[in-house]
Amino acid sequence: MLSNARKSSDIEMKRKPSKEAFQKNLTVDVGEMSLQRLAQINSVLRILTESIEKIKISLILPHIFENALELRQHLEPTAYDNCKKLIVEYLREKNTETDPKTPHLNYRLIKIIDFFHENCNSLKFLSDCWDNGLSENDKSLVEAFQLLQNIAEERLRKSALSELNKEKKIHEIYHENETLKKNIQTIQRQLKSQRINQRWKFAAMGGVTQKYEENLSFRKYDNNVKIKQEIIKSSRCIKEIHLTSTSKQKELQEELDRIRALYEKQLKENLKQEQIAKDKKNKLLIQLQTLIKKFDQTIGDKIIENMNLQEEYEKQKMLFDVFMMVYSSEEAEYLQIVRTKEDEEKRQQEQKILLFMMNRAARTIQKRWRRYRKMRSRKQAKKGKGKKGKKK
Repeated sequence: MLSNARKSSDIEMKRKPSKEAFQKNLTVDVGEMSLQRLAQINSVLRILTESIEKIKISLILPHIFENALELRQHLEPTAYDNCKKLIVEYLREKNTETDPKTPHLNYRLIKIIDFFHENCNSLKFLSDCWDNGLSENDKSLVEAFQLLQNIAEERLRKSALSELNKEKKIHEIYHENETLKKNIQTIQRQLKSQRINQRWKFAAMGGVTQKYEENLSFRKYDNNVKIKQEIIKSSRCIKEIHLTSTSKQKELQEELDRIRALYEKQLKENLKQEQIAKDKKNKLLIQLQTLIKKFDQTIGDKIIENMNLQEEYEKQKMLFDVFMMVYSSEEAEYLQIVRTKEDEEKRQQEQKILLFMMNRAARTIQKRWRRYRKMRSRKQAKKGKGKKGKKK
């Protein structure tokens, strides 16, 4: 049964439309339905959801009876804490009874089942039990029922108008298919006519190709005749070329013998000249060796002389350094004396210039003073004459 449920769930999952399309169809169909229809659909869906929750509770109950402490942890802080007493009484009675009753006749067990069926919302507090307590078969069974609920909801919310629209769409697709078939038939007829035309063209091309083959065979014969004639001409030319080449080879052989004799003669002369050059080279090498020996002797003397001169130079340099030290001290004293003398001469020169300037200034002052006195005396004399004339 579970395997069939799984297969049906897989098939329905394949058939199931996408979530967005389902919601879109749902919103469209709800607007087209009446309120009575909606109420009926909602009541059916509510019954289905309650049934699924009751199935879940029924599947979880065996795990709850086995783990009563875990149930207490989940339901203690909630409003469903009353079921704890029922479960404890049931377990106590089950452990104490010697002759256990069948489950469908056990009053306490039926009471617990009724409690959970009436309080299906307690399922949200038992998520751990749902995840860990159920087997794969039980989970697949619940998933199959949920899938059945989704399919039922989808089918119930469909309206007649949407179905008519679908039929209309299918009818349009059918007409399009018919027109497409007609177009295919016309295209097939056109292809058939084109094939016939191509056959006629191929037949015409066959005649043309036959004509070309005849021309080709005639040209082949003509070319073969021309080739034979060219072969005869070329054989004659080859014979003539062979005769000329043999005569040319004889001439070249004679020329080669003559050049070889000249080469041998020239080689002998060159060997003689080479021997003479070697003798000259040996003489020159001997002379060079004697000159090198003389040079070595002279350069050795020069090196000794240079070393002596270098030593003498070092001595003279030391004396010169001592002299320069004395000279630098005396030069410093001389420069000091020269500076003092120049300063003294400069000071005397400045005094002379100052004295000259003072004398010149005194002379100019005296001249100006004399002029001023003369002018003053003249003015006084003029004033005195004027007063005397008035008195008279």
